Amino acid sequence: MADYLFLGDSITDADHLFEPTGLGTGFVSLIAQDPRMKGQRVRNMGHDGFTLERIHRMLLQNGVPAADVITILAGVNDIPVEVYTQRNRIPDEFSFFCREIFSLLSDKSGTRLVVMEPFLFDCPAEYRNWHPYVEEESRILRQTAEQFGALFIPTDRLLRCRAREEGVSEITVDGIHLTDRGNRILAQLWLQKVAPAGAHFKKE
Repeated sequence: MADYLFLGDSITDADHLFEPTGLGTGFVSLIAQDPRMKGQRVRNMGHDGFTLERIHRMLLQNGVPAADVITILAGVNDIPVEVYTQRNRIPDEFSFFCREIFSLLSDKSGTRLVVMEPFLFDCPAEYRNWHPYVEEESRILRQTAEQFGALFIPTDRLLRCRAREEGVSEITVDGIHLTDRGNRILAQLWLQKVAPAGAHFKKE
């Protein structure tokens, strides 16, 4: 049995603290229910509202939990810090916290790291102005993942494409969070890349 741990913001969290399984109602729960994950341990440690800085602080305060595979999905909450404060969050602080988190997680012997690309939809229209920040975060995450030997899973382009094809309201409830359909797509992206029962990665 392999141990799969998920870190991130509200998309990962999905009210997991209020669910009997502790997995929430989002993509993490769907991954755990997939037949390919039978016999595996899946844990959700996502936190609503978390930025990379908050994830970093949590790891420093609580320690890095042991797991065979640790998946992280975060970045959207860092954009308002850049847009609405005087802090130079993107790219400087984002790059710093990204490296620090990857370093902490990679220090665990035998732990493999999966990095899921943050995503953002085109509706409401305000979010279109945020896409350059998502692209910059994606570039930083991809490059840092390569440096640390982590698996990077693209999500943004595919999810936005599905929204155009199927209708925005079919995939996202507010431009950030996902519907059940959106969560199923995200779960499948993870399952197609991360082979269960051994933590082997399927790369491009």
